[in-house]
Amino acid sequence: MGLLLAAGACGPSVVPVSPETLSPARRAVVGGAAEPGYAAVAAIVPVSPFCGEPDEAARVLCTGTLVAPRVVLTAAHCVENTEAPRVFSVVFAAETARASAAQRIRVVEGRLHPAWRPGVNDVGVLMLASDAPVAPLAWEARAFPADGVGRVARVVGFGMDGEGGSGLRRGGLSRITSVDAFAFSIEAAPAMSCGGDSGGPVFIEQDGLERWVGVTSFGDLTCTTGTNTRVDVHADFIQAAIDDAAHDAPVRTPVDLDEDACAQRCRAHGDCPVGMACVAREDGTRSCAVAGLEAGHFGPSCTSAQGEHPCVKAGSACRLWLPCSTPRDATARGGCAAAGGGNPGLLPLVLLARAWGRGRRAKGG
Repeated sequence: MGLLLAAGACGPSVVPVSPETLSPARRAVVGGAAEPGYAAVAAIVPVSPFCGEPDEAARVLCTGTLVAPRVVLTAAHCVENTEAPRVFSVVFAAETARASAAQRIRVVEGRLHPAWRPGVNDVGVLMLASDAPVAPLAWEARAFPADGVGRVARVVGFGMDGEGGSGLRRGGLSRITSVDAFAFSIEAAPAMSCGGDSGGPVFIEQDGLERWVGVTSFGDLTCTTGTNTRVDVHADFIQAAIDDAAHDAPVRTPVDLDEDACAQRCRAHGDCPVGMACVAREDGTRSCAVAGLEAGHFGPSCTSAQGEHPCVKAGSACRLWLPCSTPRDATARGGCAAAGGGNPGLLPLVLLARAWGRGRRAKGG
């Protein structure tokens, strides 16, 4: 089944995982099957700003679980660079490639557990721009069972399957092998989380009910063992995020193409529309820009990149992204379908590079 493979993190036994470098046999996830349930379990994907790069084609970065209408719990290593979530969407569909626009919700903020370090306290949250289209997963800060070792656990996620694919919600059974104060380990029985499942939920049966007890954190290259962060010991962190969202949910306006982004002065990302971030300019001021790109403003409609100017997504339209020094009425030509591959700094994923690179050493990514 595909749950995350420990995104990297913690000790000599944790080896960096990159799906591209593993043979099909080593990429395989043992057991598991497509999981039509667990609608609150969603995929976390990067969003390219460039036209010609469809959202449907985005690869799964991690998995997360909706715990409040605008709060998704995931692994901290999936949110490692708190700037990166501004180019993320959370996809609430059983298959990411088939998700509708309404099932793709942009992220406006990422938070890390204050005591996180690779392999320890590996929990974080993503705050959404609007309410998710599904109901949150009910959870309670119930203590991990004292007799947990030997119990069967269910893992759920959007990570890699036995064929090397991802983007499909899958689930399967594992067995708990050890428990400590902050985490618990599992082995395939016969299913196991793998790359892309980082941040996904782990359940066990208690008193006849399936209860959420863990968040996928890291594991081995063969996807046969894994370590998960306990939910119960991080209840305060989770509840604080839920309370913050309930009392002061992030409110972002949609992008207004008639407004000059270079004139949208800001102090923080929260001052900018959805999908935009507050970035520094050469003169020391800050203005709103398409998340992942340098300061600039929307120019004319386009169908492809023109010279040094990329063709970017602007709602349902495609517009040139121009430096503030370039007039907004600059001429545009070309065809947007070709814009993806040739844009300089393609999805300036300096941000995502850290989330993907380090995250893959854990089960995410």
